[in-house]
Amino acid sequence: MKKIVLLSFAVLAGCAAQKPETQATPKQKATKVTKAPNAPKVTGIDLASIDRTADPCKDFYQFACGGWINSHKIPADKARWGTFDELAEKDLKKLHDICENAAAGKSDPDDRFGKKVGDFYAACMDEEGIEKKGLENLKTEWQKLDSISKPASFASAVAHLHRIGVGAVFDLEAMQDFKDSTKVVAWIFQGGLTLPDRDYYLKTDDKSKEIQKNYRSYIKQMLVLAGCKEKKAAKKAEKIFNLEKSLARSYWTRTEMRDPHRIYNPMSKAELKKTCPNFDWQTYFNDLHISEKGIFAVSTPKALKHLSSLIAKPGPKTWKTYLKWRVLDTLARARALPKKFTEEHFAFVSKNFTGAKEMEPRWKHCTKMTDKMLGEALGQAFVRRWFPPKAKKNALQLIRNIQQAMHDNLEHLGWMDQQTREKAISKLSKIANKIGYPDKWRDYSSVQIDRKSYFGSLSAAATFETNREIAKIGKPVDRTEWEMTPPTVNAYYEPQLNEMVFPAGILQPVFYTQGANDAVNYGGIGFVMGHELTHGFDDQGRKFDAQGNMADWWSPDVSKKFEDRASCVVKQFSNYVAVDNLKLNGKLTLGENIADLGGLKLSFSAYKTAHKNTKPEPNVGGFSPQQQFFLSAAQVWCSKSRPEYARKMVVVDPHSPPKWRVNGPLSNLADFSKAFSCKPGDPMSPKERCQVW
Repeated sequence: MKKIVLLSFAVLAGCAAQKPETQATPKQKATKVTKAPNAPKVTGIDLASIDRTADPCKDFYQFACGGWINSHKIPADKARWGTFDELAEKDLKKLHDICENAAAGKSDPDDRFGKKVGDFYAACMDEEGIEKKGLENLKTEWQKLDSISKPASFASAVAHLHRIGVGAVFDLEAMQDFKDSTKVVAWIFQGGLTLPDRDYYLKTDDKSKEIQKNYRSYIKQMLVLAGCKEKKAAKKAEKIFNLEKSLARSYWTRTEMRDPHRIYNPMSKAELKKTCPNFDWQTYFNDLHISEKGIFAVSTPKALKHLSSLIAKPGPKTWKTYLKWRVLDTLARARALPKKFTEEHFAFVSKNFTGAKEMEPRWKHCTKMTDKMLGEALGQAFVRRWFPPKAKKNALQLIRNIQQAMHDNLEHLGWMDQQTREKAISKLSKIANKIGYPDKWRDYSSVQIDRKSYFGSLSAAATFETNREIAKIGKPVDRTEWEMTPPTVNAYYEPQLNEMVFPAGILQPVFYTQGANDAVNYGGIGFVMGHELTHGFDDQGRKFDAQGNMADWWSPDVSKKFEDRASCVVKQFSNYVAVDNLKLNGKLTLGENIADLGGLKLSFSAYKTAHKNTKPEPNVGGFSPQQQFFLSAAQVWCSKSRPEYARKMVVVDPHSPPKWRVNGPLSNLADFSKAFSCKPGDPMSPKERCQVW
C-alpha cells in the first residue's frame, strides 16, 4: 500500500539509579548478578543476552544484546535474524498449524472461512501440480498481452494486470483525500519497477553497476527458461532494463516521497488526460469499473508526463515485452511457476539483496501467502486461539497511560506556544486505538479458491482485493478497516485516520510478558505504543490535523523550532555507519528516529507516573526497574543481518538499523544516563543531545 502508514518496526522511587555492581576483569568491569528478593518468576528480559564485559555507557546495544549476537546464527533461509523475527517465527508456526488442519479438512467449525484457507494453502503446497502445469498459466497470460497494438489495448492490458495483482507501469490505490479525510479517491503512484528502488537503476558506483549487470543477466536467464533463445532473450533484457531505467529517472526519491505536500496533486479526469495524453485512461477506468466522478490524485506528475512520451516512443512491442516480464517475475516471486524459475529468482535476490543461503521452506512461504491473500480469514482463527480478551484490556490501559504522558508532556513543552499546544492536545484526544483485531471481519464469501490451481487461487484472491479497494472510491471512509492482518508482528499509526493499530501478533513476549515487572512491559510494548503515538507528531504526521486532513495547524515560530530540532536528529543519524562505509540517510529515517526517541521518553514517563506512589518493583539479575526498562527496550532489537541485506535496507528502509534504534535515541535521554550512571561525554551520554518531543 502507498498509504502514509507509519510503521514501527516497533520509576521508581526507592531504587538507586546507577550502574549494576561489578567485578574486575582485565579490560572492563562485568556485572555481578545478585538475586533480588521477590523477583518475578517471569523476568521478561533475557539475562543471557547481556554482554557483561561491555560498558553500557559506551555501547548499550552491545551491552544488552552482545550475548545474543554471539550465541545466535542467522538461519540459512533468512537475510536477518533477531528477537523480532523469533516472535514472527513463533506466530508463523501457529498459523501453519491452522493452515495444515484446514487443508486436511479439520478446521474449527467456528472458522468461518476455514475451507477457503485450507484450499488456498493446499494449492500453494501442491508443487507436483505446479510442475505438471509448467508454463501453461504463464503462456495464457502472455497470449492476452500479444493483442496489444493500440492505446486502448495497452490500457486494457495494464488494467488486467493490476486486477490480478501484477504491478506494472504505475500503481493504483484507493486512498483518503489528503484535504478531505472523509472521502476516498483514486491515487496514481509511481511504480512498475522490478528492482527495490529507483536508485538501483540510476546510481553509477561499482556496486550499483554490478547489480544492474546482474539484473540484466537475471532477466535474460528467466526469459530463456520461458522458451526464448539466448540472443533474443539478451536483447529483450536490455529493452526491459532500459525502459524501467527511463521510468525510474522520472520518479521522486524515497525521501521526496515522504513529503505529503509533494505527493498530493489532485486532478480532474480531464487534467489527468492532459498530463498523460498517450495513455487511454477511459479504457483503463472502464475495465476496472472506476467511477468517473470525483477527483483523482497523482503522486508524481512529472512521471506521468514522462510516461506519456515513453508510450509513444518505444512502441507496442517493447511495452509487450516489459509487461510479460512483470508477469513472469511476479509469478516467480509467488513461487507459482516450476521450481527452476523460483530457484533462479532466489539466486538473483540472494546474491544482490539478502545473502540468504537457502530458499525458504515451502510451508513457510505458503503460510505467509495465505496470510497475505486471506489475512482476516486466517487472522480470525489466530486470535480466537491465542489472543484472550484480557490481553486486549491490558494493552488498552498501557496505551492510555502513554497517551496521558504525551498530554502531560505537551502541557509543559517550553518551545510550543499555547495556540499550537491546544491544537496538539486536541489531536491527541481524538486518536483512535485499535487493538488485537478488527471489530468487523472481512467477508471472503465471494472469493473462488481452487484447491487444484495455485495460480487460479492467487488471481482470484488478488482480484477480490482489487475490486474491494476500487469499490471504496467515491464513497465515505470506512474507519473500521485495518491495514495489517491480526497475526502481524508490527504496529502502525495512520495520520489520515488519526489512529494507532496494534495487531495481536505483537502483543506477546518479547514485547509484552504476563507476570513480568511493569518496567519490562513499558520498555517493550510501551516503547512500541509511544513510538506509534509520536508518529502523529513527527515530520510527516504533524502535517495532518485531528480529523486526518493535511493542514498547517502550527504557528510559524513553533514550526521553525520543530524543524530546528528535527535537523539535529537528521545530523545525528547521518553520521552513523550502517554497513561497510555506507552511512544512514538521516532524512529518509527521520520520522522513525523521532518516533523512537519520543516513544522511549513517553513510555518511561508513563512508567514513572504509574509507579509514583507504589512499592518499587524488585530488581532482576542485579538490575533496577529503571535499568530493566531500557534493557527491555533494547532487547527487542537484538539482531544480526547479512551484509547484502544491510546494504539494501540503507536504500529502501525508513527505519535505522537495530544498533542505532537503540544507541541513537537512548543517547539523547538523560533518564537513561541517570539509570546507568553514565558520565557527561560518554558515547551514550553526549554533552549535546537532540530533543524533539
